[in-house]
Amino acid sequence: MPSPKNYNQMLSKLGKRTFLCTLVFLVALRFFELVPKVEIDSSLAPPVKDHKELIEWLFSFGAIPLIGAGIAWFCSSFFEVHNKLSKIIQLRYLWDRVSIVAPMLKRTGLEQELNRTRVREIMNGLYYPEVQNIDQHYVHIFWRYALQFWVIFEHLLVVLITVIALWVVNRSIPDKGLFIYLGLVFLIAVVHWFFVVTNKSKDQSDQIPSQSIRSFFKN
Repeated sequence: MPSPKNYNQMLSKLGKRTFLCTLVFLVALRFFELVPKVEIDSSLAPPVKDHKELIEWLFSFGAIPLIGAGIAWFCSSFFEVHNKLSKIIQLRYLWDRVSIVAPMLKRTGLEQELNRTRVREIMNGLYYPEVQNIDQHYVHIFWRYALQFWVIFEHLLVVLITVIALWVVNRSIPDKGLFIYLGLVFLIAVVHWFFVVTNKSKDQSDQIPSQSIRSFFKN
């Protein structure tokens, strides 16, 4: 599949991949009988001849996987849940400051007192306009790995919500295997953050000419 070239293309792909990951995850939970089966009337199945067997297979696992995957897609595509949540937990601020703004300042020998407001000003006034003028190879590579990170991030959110929901509904601690999976997804997200996606952000910022950075701060 081709990599996204901008945020809008990434958002479209993110919603679809979150849907697929959620569907597979909930089908697996249904297979291991960790979630109950809610029957779906077979008359509701869409008349898709080429994928009849796939549709019947999905319906055999009940409504929860299909509805859950649909909700995940809706929240991802229409509410940009990754963007909203990352701002609430200040992940976006940390990302921008540590991986983009600080490296640009260090490379040019400039000093600035950085807070959320100042970082936002630098991102909007310097980084986003200048990144339009750099080699687009670095931009496309960044969006490729950014997409991967946000897919993991949103899947982590889905798994966490599922664990909490099962805990509340069943009034008991969910299967320990589910907690192990939650920890594994969290670990993958952390590793991807530190060793992949933030490095790609820095690679982008390194392409912005030092003179453009100095000119921005002089003004």
